[in-house]
Amino acid sequence: MEKIFRASILNPIDANTWIFYQDGALGVDQGRIVRMGDFTTMLNQIDADMEVEDLYGVIVPGFVDVHLHWVQHRVRGRFSGELLTWLREYIWPEEARYVDTDFARAAAAQFYADVLRAGTVMGMSYSSPHAEATQIALTSMRGDWVIGNVLMAIHAPHALTDYSLHDPDALRAFMRQTDITHYALTPRFAPNLTAASLKALGQIAAESPCLIQTHLAESVAELQWVKELFPDAAHYTEVYDRAGLLTPRTILGHCIEMRDEEWRCLRARGSWVAHCPTSNEALGNRRMPLEQVRAYNIPFALASDIGGGPSHSMLHVMQRFLGTHREAGVPVAPQEALYRSTKAGAECMGRGSVGGDLTAGKRADFVLLPQKPAVDSVEHWFEECLSGKSADLEQRPLGTWLSGARVA
Repeated sequence: MEKIFRASILNPIDANTWIFYQDGALGVDQGRIVRMGDFTTMLNQIDADMEVEDLYGVIVPGFVDVHLHWVQHRVRGRFSGELLTWLREYIWPEEARYVDTDFARAAAAQFYADVLRAGTVMGMSYSSPHAEATQIALTSMRGDWVIGNVLMAIHAPHALTDYSLHDPDALRAFMRQTDITHYALTPRFAPNLTAASLKALGQIAAESPCLIQTHLAESVAELQWVKELFPDAAHYTEVYDRAGLLTPRTILGHCIEMRDEEWRCLRARGSWVAHCPTSNEALGNRRMPLEQVRAYNIPFALASDIGGGPSHSMLHVMQRFLGTHREAGVPVAPQEALYRSTKAGAECMGRGSVGGDLTAGKRADFVLLPQKPAVDSVEHWFEECLSGKSADLEQRPLGTWLSGARVA
């Protein structure tokens, strides 16, 4: 039975364009969007007795976060400092706790509740190395997530590496019992694996349709470490490329300290960048060179990167995406912020046909933001929605719906 949600509607089209209906209507049937447009116009297309629910705010697509660590959600924003020191002193000890399945189960429930409250309905997440914790995250999923157990064999505590499934046979066995549409092959980053291990993962990637996620060129110290560990590689990107890990299904976190030849490589392979402006700021890394990403026409989407990022709110990520690049003199518009946090993210995850915007045929996953005053431009209203502290932005959505049912 179709139901109409009546509210203002803002729907992203591309990085430069969105469409706004002051008095909009979203038709939903069996969890799917069947129509979207102006309410008065739609009155001529619907039965007089059709259920109409008035929502007092602005409907936007549910947010998509293409790079985060759910096992760092409890300690998001608590620590900062240079990336490698931050990992060793704070993050890896936290992740080691996920060997405890009761602890993992409670943490997963809290994570999904928090991200839904903040409007995120889809995303890519790194788990800990533990197979059981990864399965807990997959089986307790709320929304549409792709999750991978981090693969890390060396240069990390035994409390993590001892549980890593980087052995090809062990990993293949785990993948056979996992829904591959929700699984990502996840080498943590090059320093945690040998060239031979990376090559073996590249072979598994070639055998499987799963997504691939890892980190690339996040900090200067990381870059130097990779150079020491892989002295025969021309650059960091080549380490992954010669292993066969760069594909159109690959999502690379950060990509800050990049050479021109590395951008050319990513463009040739069709790989995606997960842009994490809040994490880059929090850990004192440099700004991702958006102008280079645009010049080489690299596809990218936005991400919170908790726990490096201080908040799971994609509204906060959009705020800092606009702020950091504008402060550097790079033009960015609110239309792009919304697009990179919704439709681009769904496309990055290979889910552009089922989510990311409010067109007919897609899942009715949406968020209600505060009402737009009639006198405000859409641009001004949207940037007002992005203003404030991260804790405020986590609570700013008025509600979140999955498949047309309110869940937060």
